[in-house]
Amino acid sequence: MADEKKPVETTGHQWDDDEGYPLKEYNNPLPKWWLYTFYATIVWAVIYWVFFPAWPTLSGFTKGTLGWSQYKQLDEEIATAKAAQKPFDDQLAKMSLKEISQDPRLLQYAISGGKAVFGDNCAPCHGSGGIGAKGFPTLVDDDWLYGGSLAAIHETIDSGRTGAMPAHLEAHDGSFNTAQVENLTDYVLSLSNQPHDAAQAFKGKALFNGEAGCNGCHGDLGNGSLKGTMEGEALEASVGAPNLTDGIWLYGGSRKAINQSIAKGRNGKMPAWGSGFEGFGRKLDPLSIKEVSLYVHTLSGGSF
Repeated sequence: MADEKKPVETTGHQWDDDEGYPLKEYNNPLPKWWLYTFYATIVWAVIYWVFFPAWPTLSGFTKGTLGWSQYKQLDEEIATAKAAQKPFDDQLAKMSLKEISQDPRLLQYAISGGKAVFGDNCAPCHGSGGIGAKGFPTLVDDDWLYGGSLAAIHETIDSGRTGAMPAHLEAHDGSFNTAQVENLTDYVLSLSNQPHDAAQAFKGKALFNGEAGCNGCHGDLGNGSLKGTMEGEALEASVGAPNLTDGIWLYGGSRKAINQSIAKGRNGKMPAWGSGFEGFGRKLDPLSIKEVSLYVHTLSGGSF
């Protein structure tokens, strides 16, 4: 005799019994391992709520009996990192830039710190990695307005720089008419071997080294205050007048851009981040200025 089928366990809930074919809801309980795991998560949630910050309240959140928080952990980790850095920072603070540059281990440490300082404070103007932008000099070449030595870079960051190109057009409080400004523009174009009107450039040269007095800042040959001379005398490097004979331009080297620079003038300012602080709400300490000076020096491939 065949075994009778074991009746199927149901919840007792059924539908459509009128036609003799009721739909029944089977009782399929969850596996016990899954159910116990679910209960365990509830217990864990309660334990977590007791010991750690968890529930928001009208005045903040529950703190937990352990008093732990991510902010507290972060502060502790930062304090630990600063404690580990302190011996190196103390050494750097006592050493000159030249001494640091001669110690490979400390130099790399200082450059790493300077990169972080640069990213936080200098990159908004000079770009990530010092690539520069219109009106903000690139720091990755060897064309400098005030000098690319460690000492000069440090002075620039610490004390700041102010550069002013006066307006020459009468309409902008200058002393020259439109034709004379055009002549100067053509001469400046000729200095960097760009297309120009030779006749106008000839007139512009006379103005450049004469009535306009451009050679007083840019030199008789237009090669800037770092390299140029006026009547055989070296120019004052702190003037920061750019070299007009190369293809590197702070505000653009097109005819239009050069004409605008001559006609309306330009004003550039590098804020002082240390002595005579003029920064953007953040003053750098002497150690940070040392570190970022060393980092900027490496951007242009400067040798130590």
